[in-house]
Amino acid sequence: RVGADRMVEFMHRFGFGQALGTDFRGQSAGKVWSRASIDDSALASMAIGYQVSVTPLQMAAATTAVANGGVLLEPHLVRAIVRDGQREAVAPKVIRRAISAETAATLTTFMEGVVDRGTATAARLDRYQVAGKTGTAKKAIAGGYSETDYHSSFVGFVPSRRPAFTILVMIDTPRAGKYFGGDVAAPIFKRIAEAALAGTGVPPTIRPL
Repeated sequence: RVGADRMVEFMHRFGFGQALGTDFRGQSAGKVWSRASIDDSALASMAIGYQVSVTPLQMAAATTAVANGGVLLEPHLVRAIVRDGQREAVAPKVIRRAISAETAATLTTFMEGVVDRGTATAARLDRYQVAGKTGTAKKAIAGGYSETDYHSSFVGFVPSRRPAFTILVMIDTPRAGKYFGGDVAAPIFKRIAEAALAGTGVPPTIRPL
């Protein structure tokens, strides 16, 4: 129902199929098919995350766009430069508005539901509201997709309504039996998020003091 034209437009709006900034010189642009190459079968595959190739950096940036109210920012490595005792912060650079603030708020609510009662309950934190999304994808191989090897992921931002961190966990070919993103990546997200929030003193959003 969305259609191929709109699907491709929003792929590009979120930064897929293109390099994001200059701080990551070795980055791949990934792969988004041209509009002329997308038939009904390809469109159905794209809707569930197949038929495209995206990098972890692009996934984190796109998720951060939702956290930032719909604005896609250029990822960068350096927070600030200190010269002669003077600190010069590196200002965020806006690439474009990917979606409206209203749409971002709706997506945030959906992503909170994923953690509260969906596929990522293992990412839930006791004192912070989390928004996120699991990913479980068969690995691409010559001529199709593997039936045994997967990329398993979870990407989320926390606290969901006043975000401090976007965290992406990607597991390449999990081998401990389970392979769904909610089973193998979400618990790792939880441990990283707990340490990051505690280490930076972000106040709790659930039952705050």
